[in-house]
Amino acid sequence: MKFADVVSGMIGILIGVYIMIQCQSYPEDFVMKIGPAFFPEILAGGLIVFSVLLILLALLGKSIGDFQKLSVREKGTQRVLIAVVVMIVYCAVLKPVGFIIATIPFIMIFMFLLGNRNKLQYVWVPVAITLAVYLVFEKLLVLSLPGGLLSSFL
Repeated sequence: MKFADVVSGMIGILIGVYIMIQCQSYPEDFVMKIGPAFFPEILAGGLIVFSVLLILLALLGKSIGDFQKLSVREKGTQRVLIAVVVMIVYCAVLKPVGFIIATIPFIMIFMFLLGNRNKLQYVWVPVAITLAVYLVFEKLLVLSLPGGLLSSFL
């Protein structure tokens, strides 16, 4: 039995249940029948299912991989810590700076953390993804994203 898998599975279940409980307070959409809680509930359900599967595999002794001591000196651990800090900063600056300005460097940083070294892609991929997401949410789904510094132009 892998103790780390059991603990991780329990944490995943708790997070999934918490999200499900929070989604109950979201307003219901009577027009489309798919309200704002629809996608978070799907993701929370998937998290719960896979967390239970992780625990079952650990209890049956079929866990894959070994749990190693976490060391800040390891490259993988450093990338995870950087990713967490970047996500926290992104959430903090999203509203005041705006979706477009905050998302482009966010995607660039994650491209670098994931190992992409194609310099040309650093230019067009974050811009294309950001604009595509912006257009889908703003124009197609008619859901507003934070305008921030660009709100007078958008």
